[in-house]
Amino acid sequence: MKKLFLGLLFASHLFFAQDLKVMTYNIRLSLESDNENSWDNRKGDALALMSYYHPDFFGVQEAVPQQMVDLKTSLKDYNYVGVGRDDGKNQGEYSAIFYDKNKLEVVKSGTFWLSETPEKPSKGWDAAYNRVCTYALFKIKKSGKKFMAMNVHFDHIGDLARVNSSKLILEKIKELNPQNLPLTLTGDFNLTDDTEPIRIVSKSLDNVYYNSKKPHYGPIGTFTAFDVNTVPKDRIDYIFVKGFEAESNRTINDRRENLLYSSDHFPMLAEISFKKSLY
Repeated sequence: MKKLFLGLLFASHLFFAQDLKVMTYNIRLSLESDNENSWDNRKGDALALMSYYHPDFFGVQEAVPQQMVDLKTSLKDYNYVGVGRDDGKNQGEYSAIFYDKNKLEVVKSGTFWLSETPEKPSKGWDAAYNRVCTYALFKIKKSGKKFMAMNVHFDHIGDLARVNSSKLILEKIKELNPQNLPLTLTGDFNLTDDTEPIRIVSKSLDNVYYNSKKPHYGPIGTFTAFDVNTVPKDRIDYIFVKGFEAESNRTINDRRENLLYSSDHFPMLAEISFKKSLY
């Protein structure tokens, strides 16, 4: 009887030690000019990757409307929040958050633009394109625990835009999360972690790459440009947390059957748990 009790206690500890799996994945927009790496040629592998690792929620970047349809249609367990960046509806790229609807419930959600006018479709500062951050307040159905998730795609050109985007996101966290609930921030930041915008975020949030109980597994770099002959060195995709313990994190460099990649970015996956001091 004692052994059974200890076994159940141990199993319970394992269950609660890893409450959630979160992923960030720039899936590369659909362009025919990508030829063998066009979306039609790789979408089956990209979708299979997401289905196999089955994060509880994940942020995508560069997803255009048809890709959003493909993801929603193929990933049966998932729903999403987010809008197109060009019109706040269905035009342009999404920085959507997909979530396992069997496990998570959306309490509230929204999208703001990384600009001087975040409440409406707009291009900020010296950015090349409209950029957005999508957020959701989630509740875990079984436990009732709540947390905030945010997903972003920073501009690839504007230095001022990226600095101000980091500052805006931290301001929005205070505004949207007044209860200081545990939070995740995923995204393609188009920056390495020695840059000012990443340092700004890292002062308030924990970068799971450096703060996991298990050391990082997989390649350091996340941007491949579809080059299968070079090991990427630039890590520009991130998972940040606050109020969570990072149990593990990895970069997924799986290849397709033809040995090509399913995107020009590697996805990142982290296992996280609620800090005991908060719950």
